[in-house]
Amino acid sequence: MLQDEFGTVSVTLFPQVFHLVQELLLEDELLYIERTLEKRFGRPQVKIKYAQTTKRI
Repeated sequence: MLQDEFGTVSVTLFPQVFHLVQELLLEDELLYIERTLEKRFGRPQVKIKYAQTTKRI
């Protein structure tokens, strides 16, 4: 789940992306992400294409 001041949304990480970013996925860690937004079963869903910590920006 991805959460911001507007609410939460389901997130999908495909295996090749997950392998690259798994060490960044920490609770309460801010991330910069590039994503696509889709509706699935009538609800928004985020598909992550790229992620990095905000410390590297």
